[in-house]
Amino acid sequence: MSRAYRVSIRGSVRRVVHVEDGVCGAIELLPIVSRERTSELLAAALEARGFTVDAGRARRDEGEGVSIEVDLATGEVRITAEREQQIEVERERTGSVYEENDVKGRAKLQERLDRDLEREAREAAERSRETLTKALEKRLADVREELDRVSARVAAEALKEKARSLGEIEELREDAETGELTIKVRV
Repeated sequence: MSRAYRVSIRGSVRRVVHVEDGVCGAIELLPIVSRERTSELLAAALEARGFTVDAGRARRDEGEGVSIEVDLATGEVRITAEREQQIEVERERTGSVYEENDVKGRAKLQERLDRDLEREAREAAERSRETLTKALEKRLADVREELDRVSARVAAEALKEKARSLGEIEELREDAETGELTIKVRV
């Protein structure tokens, strides 16, 4: 006759997970002046807003693992968020075996414990990913508004240059609040 023994097994999983998320978009750049000149105007406008310009790209770190990168030639914008997080999961599983040295029973118990630990580690990584996505979404609205202002500034500067190339500017009025720009040119 077999006797039942209660066996407890402990296990843990420790991992560092790297999670990242991102979105892509574009700054609308109107073809008022040459593409090269538009890129230069865009670089200047972004530098004025704290971006670092290098090798045809403007980049700024926003904190909390969020960064913005703009391709100056195409106006393509990439906003990314990334983070590394330590995940630790510990569990204990108790079960019955029918012999004191029941290897198969202990192995099944260990297998169930490992499966549970793995599932919980994946869930913790997914929660970390969701937290990162929320941080990115929170910054996205502010960044979009800022990049719209940059686009308007680039268009205004390009229009001023175009007007100068057409003739003598008689009157120039600009309303920073509304973005309205009026240029009178004598041709």
